[in-house]
Amino acid sequence: MVMLRRLFLLSVLFSMLFVPFASPTPVLFEFGGQVKVGDLNATAPTVLNLSAGRWPVELSVGNVTFIFNLSVGDAPLVVEVNGSLLNESLGGFSTATVFLGGRKVPTPESEETPCIPAPNWTAGEGVDSAMGPSKPVPMETVLFASCRVRDYLLLPSGLPVVAEYAGVKKYCLVKISASEGGWSSYGGCSRRPIGSAVVPLPVRILSRPANATVYVNDFHLFGEWFTPMRLYLPFTSELSSYNVSLGANGYPFVSGVVVSAGGNITLHADLSALSRAVSVHPEAGTLKVSTRPSNASLAIFAGNRKVFSGRSPLRLALPAGTYTVSASLAGYGGVVKNVTVPANGSVSLNLTLSPLPAELNVATVPPGAEVRVGNRTCTSPCSLNLTAGVYNVSASLRGYLPNSTLVLLSPGDLRNISLRLVRRPILRILTSPAGATVTVGEKRCVTPCNISLIPGNYSVTVEKEGYEKVFLMVSLHVGDVTMVNVSLRERLPLTSSSETASHETTGTVPRSVGGDWEPVLAVLALLIVAALFIKIRRGG
Repeated sequence: MVMLRRLFLLSVLFSMLFVPFASPTPVLFEFGGQVKVGDLNATAPTVLNLSAGRWPVELSVGNVTFIFNLSVGDAPLVVEVNGSLLNESLGGFSTATVFLGGRKVPTPESEETPCIPAPNWTAGEGVDSAMGPSKPVPMETVLFASCRVRDYLLLPSGLPVVAEYAGVKKYCLVKISASEGGWSSYGGCSRRPIGSAVVPLPVRILSRPANATVYVNDFHLFGEWFTPMRLYLPFTSELSSYNVSLGANGYPFVSGVVVSAGGNITLHADLSALSRAVSVHPEAGTLKVSTRPSNASLAIFAGNRKVFSGRSPLRLALPAGTYTVSASLAGYGGVVKNVTVPANGSVSLNLTLSPLPAELNVATVPPGAEVRVGNRTCTSPCSLNLTAGVYNVSASLRGYLPNSTLVLLSPGDLRNISLRLVRRPILRILTSPAGATVTVGEKRCVTPCNISLIPGNYSVTVEKEGYEKVFLMVSLHVGDVTMVNVSLRERLPLTSSSETASHETTGTVPRSVGGDWEPVLAVLALLIVAALFIKIRRGG
């Protein structure tokens, strides 16, 4: 019974179950290659959820395929292939299939026959021959030497072959008739040359342990074909490959394809090592995954196959090994991490998801305004990547009133806003004569001039040396161009050094205090004082 190495239990889902049911068992195939289990095909490393039972399994690693039966119960399993052990234990085959369960094969002891000396290759014109494979064409086996030397030549029917063994070259051509009722051949080998003869390639077949039973194209020569042995195989365009199999009772059975390599070929199979190339181990661990923020969508992969999906936080029992964990949440950037789950231990994975930047596109009417968002500025139309939050977006343009708005940006948002700017009111002032100083609040200009202001009511002062000061009240509205034409009046000259003439005009209405009445008032005051003095004296 195969032992488990990695445990894969969906504990989150199990906690939600109210009635028992037969849950599939996770089986982790931890190697690089292809997996076929029943009708399921996958690329390893991968996890397959299998129901309990006995499953036919094929594992393909490079040019080698392992075939065996896997018993699945309630406990999760892990299947591994030892690549380095495989490379050391098998070689010379173009492709090979290893049947880990082995096959029942004959042994040298079960096929032992008396050694009867027979004509060998080096003696005269004759050869010792026996039956050979029947496909793809009937063949005859030539025994180069008798009594278990185990050097052989295959002669396909109708194919001229020239072979050299022990320094003797012979040309062979046989015609074989094979049927269900029997097998017969005529022809043979001699030193007489044959045109267009094919030179066979020597194929050395070795195994550990020795005396493994050898088959060529599903044919085994009774009492003869056991390792170590050497087989001379002729290759042609029609006969481009041979299937060579070998096995021993209690060991894996190997069946592989041999193609021409242009020289000597050595096939070797360490059957003992091959029996250990595929293993299952009882190791399991626990994976804990948390995210910030929580409730992120999680996916766990073994190789390129998803083995679990859920939401954080989670706690899972998994077969020991390396996994890829992916976390995602709307408005946040995804995170992918590799984690190794230890055997008989636990590992915690804490993932922090970063908010996706929000994209803010700002347009203004008219364009070309300076846009300010927090400490970021740009010229409209423009685009800014910002973190989530509330922002005051303002736009300003010379000659226009500024405009602003509040914008709430969520992670990953794409927001488009447009700010309409309106022209500032303009106060245009003309004076006669020109050159007067105009003061509006903190703004000043010399006529003729224009002052750009925000809408509202303003007090305007116009003054020029030698002219009366003028005060005006104006009301300005959005987009207005208000023109004011002021005629200045000259100041009257002074009448004495102690008297000052003052003239002020508000709007177009002049206001003045006349200096001509002051002498008259002074005389009247003196007369009143004198009269009071005389009256007092008389009364006295």
